[in-house]
Amino acid sequence: MSVRIFVMIFHLMIVCFLSCHSEMEMQQREAITDKSELRLMTLNVWSGLDYKGTLIMGEYEPPEVRETRFQALLKEIRSLSPDIIAVNEANFLPDYVERLSDELNYDYIYHVGISGLHVWRIGLPWNLKEGDAILARKDLGLQCVGRKQLSGGGFVWNNFSFHTQDATQVLVGKVTINGREVYLAVTHWHASPQDDESIKKLLGKLKDKWGYTDEAYRSALEKLKSDNEWRMDEAKRMISYLKEVVPSDAPLIVMGDFNAEIDWPEMRYFLKAGFYDTYSVASSNEGYTWDAERNYNIKKFYGGDRERKHDNLYDHLNAHNEFIRKRIDFILNSVTIPRDSVASSRVCADVLYEGVHPSDHFGVFTVLGVPLQKGSR
Repeated sequence: MSVRIFVMIFHLMIVCFLSCHSEMEMQQREAITDKSELRLMTLNVWSGLDYKGTLIMGEYEPPEVRETRFQALLKEIRSLSPDIIAVNEANFLPDYVERLSDELNYDYIYHVGISGLHVWRIGLPWNLKEGDAILARKDLGLQCVGRKQLSGGGFVWNNFSFHTQDATQVLVGKVTINGREVYLAVTHWHASPQDDESIKKLLGKLKDKWGYTDEAYRSALEKLKSDNEWRMDEAKRMISYLKEVVPSDAPLIVMGDFNAEIDWPEMRYFLKAGFYDTYSVASSNEGYTWDAERNYNIKKFYGGDRERKHDNLYDHLNAHNEFIRKRIDFILNSVTIPRDSVASSRVCADVLYEGVHPSDHFGVFTVLGVPLQKGSR
């Protein structure tokens, strides 16, 4: 094989690896829908994995329960009839999002976010090839704009990955509504407790109750600080990337699991860059999307980890953090979309279906009025 042919093949492979995957016809569609509202839904659909293991990760549920959760998700989506859906923790990719799009007859874009060592479908952990996706009604002409890895080291591409720690990303697409391009982004940030005084007090209580060493306590404090810095760095990288790929005057809707509450420093930083929370505009309720008091999956699968000593104090803190109610999933609008366009916003995917919730998260469902005529600002 000549050097020239080898270089051409290698270049094609790199393009394939780096691009986000989009399920669209080869020819670009002309979006013809004349819409008076835009219905948005975001949900971390929960992989069902415990993220422990090298060859294969532990699974909380048998396949039949996971299938029941999937059917619960479909029922909720069909009830809400969203135009656009953002999902996190879709696993195994691309199978999960392909099936979801087939069931709903939506277009989709996706990108793998975390998968360890994988080449196409083969790799370690065997059952982990998880990521984020955006689905949209076919008449909206969904297109992929780009994707940026925000953290995690190594590299994560759709068909090839090598990384050894948590990795996060932002995936960007766009649709056409009433003749104007509307940009969409989905993200999933790094999870950890907040670095505040209440968490530090809890850390001290756990140390005393379970007999952790002073060194374990210092190590946990350092890890708490570094995890919060990790998430702030994700916020900064994401803002920088969005400025690169989204025109400054374009409508932009950002969805996903931020693993941070609205008043945490990283979220304040993000909002200050030109965004607002649609739920806060429409509702004064708590709106918890991580709710151990109500969510069947959290109560059933995570409860036992609190009342035992862990290998390290920080893991024990995380087990308790799972039972702190939070609002960490958001639909955020750029300030180029008027606040009074938010018609309604509420928590969704919070109703039991055949005894289970669709996920360990609840979702957010927002309806926007769309006075986005061609050329309007």
